[in-house]
Amino acid sequence: MSFHTGIQVYEKDEGRQEGDFLEAAVKCWFTASGKAVPLSMKIRDKEGQILYFFPIRVLSQERLQYAGIPAWKYKCRIWEKEQPREILLFFYPEEGVWRVSRYV
Repeated sequence: MSFHTGIQVYEKDEGRQEGDFLEAAVKCWFTASGKAVPLSMKIRDKEGQILYFFPIRVLSQERLQYAGIPAWKYKCRIWEKEQPREILLFFYPEEGVWRVSRYV
């Protein structure tokens, strides 16, 4: 026997995630409410060099679903060689993995 509340909840699914992503090692702060705030990150470039970015300024964040997998999408500003760049940083809480897109 099933019970219904009369309320249907649908989460928007963004489909499959497309693009070129790099794995990132992100230092973040988790607030008491469970919100993740990225502070700095390290990525490996194509030549194998490790690049360090600090600070990360979060411009916006959004909770998404990609093919049923929850993710947090952060639009961030980083500084590379004293030039500001905007990136997209993704956090997958089920895997505990961070990925960064190429520059926006």
